[in-house]
Amino acid sequence: MTRHTPQAALGLVALLLAACQAGGSSPTPTADPEAEIPVPVASATGVVVPEIWAELSLRAGGIVEVIRFEEGKTARSGEVLIQLSGREALEAASTTARLELVAAQQALDEVHEQADVVRSQAQSELANAREALRVATYKWTVQQEGNRANSDTIRTARARLVLAESEVDQAKDEYDSTPGSASEDPAKAAALAAYMSAKAARDSALRNLNWFTGKPTEIQQGLLDADVAVAEARVAAAERAWQDVQSGPDPDTLAQAEARLANAEAQVRAAEAALADSELRAPFDGTVAAVEVRANEWVMPGQVLIVLADLGRLQVETTDLNEIDAARLAEGAAATITFDALPDAQVTGRVLRIAPKSSEGSGVNYTVVLALDDIPPRLRWGMTAFIDIEVSDSVGG
Repeated sequence: MTRHTPQAALGLVALLLAACQAGGSSPTPTADPEAEIPVPVASATGVVVPEIWAELSLRAGGIVEVIRFEEGKTARSGEVLIQLSGREALEAASTTARLELVAAQQALDEVHEQADVVRSQAQSELANAREALRVATYKWTVQQEGNRANSDTIRTARARLVLAESEVDQAKDEYDSTPGSASEDPAKAAALAAYMSAKAARDSALRNLNWFTGKPTEIQQGLLDADVAVAEARVAAAERAWQDVQSGPDPDTLAQAEARLANAEAQVRAAEAALADSELRAPFDGTVAAVEVRANEWVMPGQVLIVLADLGRLQVETTDLNEIDAARLAEGAAATITFDALPDAQVTGRVLRIAPKSSEGSGVNYTVVLALDDIPPRLRWGMTAFIDIEVSDSVGG
């Protein structure tokens, strides 16, 4: 409700007393004191609350193994407040998941490294296949009729054959004219050896000429054709293999390795989350205001286990400020606060924020949060507060 401060009323009473004391005597003319203008205020009841506090719970259920902080103890952010049993198994699962993650990463790295090796091998195989095709094609070409030798080579071969035949004739005449037996007479034996050597030279010259001017047999041609066909097939296969590996690892192998790595990462996250959920840690520096569980007790997910608050930063929240007074307030407005449990304590403060929505309950009330300029030493969370908030005439109409 809205009311005026008592200072203005006290000023009026003082004026009346002064008039009565004057009696019938003529008063000495004095300057009239300036009347103090009452400041309108909105009054409400409130409660002391920490600026930061939380009801802490775990996402996992289990048996409470250790409670590390008693009520009233201060905890630093990140410190373990409560630990559930079964942590050894969770740590083992986390280690196993991390080992699989390392193995999966190594497998993926090997896929990429092997791809480089396969790419080099494919490039080498393609070069070898093309060289083999070149050789097979050359052999096929030079073996065909008319391609085995040029005209100069053929003329030279014919000349050598003529000379060889002449030498055969001469050697035969020498052999025929030498008397005696080749098995008994050295001269006859020498003539025979010269004759046979001349015939061998002639036969060699004839074979060379026939090869230069001839063509492959049917079997030879079939083998030449087969060699070329095999070399061409090898080149085609090598080119396909080269095309397959140019863009990187085999897509199926790569996809499998990447899927394994993604699964391993998910398993690590799940194992770490399960491990983290087995411990309740302080989310901020504060005092353990309440412990709602005992050791060896089974707790459910989401069950409040500890209430943690920063008791060094207390503030006041109204509990019954009606809508009419709420409409006359502004953030930053000055306030005077007293406490039922601390009758000698009176502190000033200011409005931090005004709730945009009314509170649930009977009537239409709005919660207003006030910062305290000073915190009395014995002030505690939950104490009742009485608040007078200055209301500006320009606020609310």
